Amino acid sequence: DFMDNIFVPNISISPDDLSGINFKDLKKEGHLMVANPEEWIKKLIKLRFKRIMIHVEIEGNIHDYISEIKGAGCEAVLAINPHTPISQLEPYAKELDGILVMGVVPGFQGQEFIPGTLDKIKEIKSKGWQAKISVDGAVKDRNAKDIIESGADTLILGSFLIKGDPDQNLEILLKSLRWVIC
Repeated sequence: DFMDNIFVPNISISPDDLSGINFKDLKKEGHLMVANPEEWIKKLIKLRFKRIMIHVEIEGNIHDYISEIKGAGCEAVLAINPHTPISQLEPYAKELDGILVMGVVPGFQGQEFIPGTLDKIKEIKSKGWQAKISVDGAVKDRNAKDIIESGADTLILGSFLIKGDPDQNLEILLKSLRWVIC
């Protein structure tokens, strides 16, 4: 997660902070919660990120951003905030590799999952778009099954996984999904 304290009221590391780290063959993805992603995209491409996620709510030419990401051989994902209508994704849907549905207002960990997220996932799934659907924000054992059954392809785990023992938390999550993934 990359935050600029403009698009969301929080700040995190920047791609510049990663330039000296040797990630070897890790498949990296960057979620840009930034107002102006142009320079951030260029830096993530240079750092060989595999997936780059930008928000549909940003200003600028989203088609150009998607083209730049895909032109560099990366997967382009558009994130959508909880209160943004799905219609804002439609102009870009055929260009996308993925759609990231936010289950919380982005910017801070530890928030409660917004129940309307499930309806948003179902609505996106009903469109028949080829983009894979991911969900980020307050994903945990109590809601993972509902998220997957609503049509999500991928769960992005943050607080639930890292608060406490990550191995134990992952096992708890997988048990909650056992009837969905079998």
